[in-house]
Amino acid sequence: MPLFNQQEFSELLLPTSFTHWHDESLVEVGGQLRIDTNPALGYGIEVYQNPSANGDKFSFKRILAAGTYAINLITVCNNNVGILKLEIDGALAFDDMDLYSPSTIVNAILIRNITIATDGLHEFVWSINGKNASAINYYFSGRKIWARKI
Repeated sequence: MPLFNQQEFSELLLPTSFTHWHDESLVEVGGQLRIDTNPALGYGIEVYQNPSANGDKFSFKRILAAGTYAINLITVCNNNVGILKLEIDGALAFDDMDLYSPSTIVNAILIRNITIATDGLHEFVWSINGKNASAINYYFSGRKIWARKI
């Protein structure tokens, strides 16, 4: 009889959580990493598009065990931000994380559940997917992303 079943074995060898800082992001379309010295905002580096446009995107990769995860994002919600889409390994995780707010909310924490289909290396591609009808632009101010298996 084996000491561990396949799921227990995978979880022993592969991570079941991660923290991502934006100095590790790859800006793929229309953005830049910049240092923000505003003391009201969490952390010091953000992904920021200048100018902003629908379709701007950034990515990163993580090794994870398969399963369902709660993914958290620290961002700024405002009247000039867009809607986020997340694709994992080319498959849509969600395309409707609306960052719009009529007034500024700094250090907003947004949470979604995602599925990691297989054990191994996974590519997370985040992009601007339109904007709220009341929003005046497509900006995104990403600070920190973290996830844990649930």
